[in-house]
Amino acid sequence: PPTAQERFLENNAKFQSLPPARQQQIRRNLQLWNNLTPDQKERVREAARVLEDMTPEQRQYVRNSLLPRWRALPPERRQAINRHLAALRNMSPSTQEAALNDPKFTGGLSADERDMLRELNSLRNPPAP
Repeated sequence: PPTAQERFLENNAKFQSLPPARQQQIRRNLQLWNNLTPDQKERVREAARVLEDMTPEQRQYVRNSLLPRWRALPPERRQAINRHLAALRNMSPSTQEAALNDPKFTGGLSADERDMLRELNSLRNPPAP
């Protein structure tokens, strides 16, 4: 709970030794986390698990290439890709592959958005070894 978080921060020597700007950033991040719905928190946890399972090279690619491209998209285009990702989530790998190659499924997405959809889906659902 937020009160316990604040009490922990007030009593944590390492936190107290941080510059005030960093302390404020941590408090803002905690506030953002506390305002998430349980579903949103689970999606953040899942994204962290996916990143954790990646090789250092894959993490670097995501941070330096994929994420900046994602952030550059207008919000409505990110939402469109997210809708497609949500639809793919409950499909088997073979059905996902068929959907990603189906112009009816990917209709309305640009070539770059289709590529991003495929990359994001493969990060979320890596192929079996």
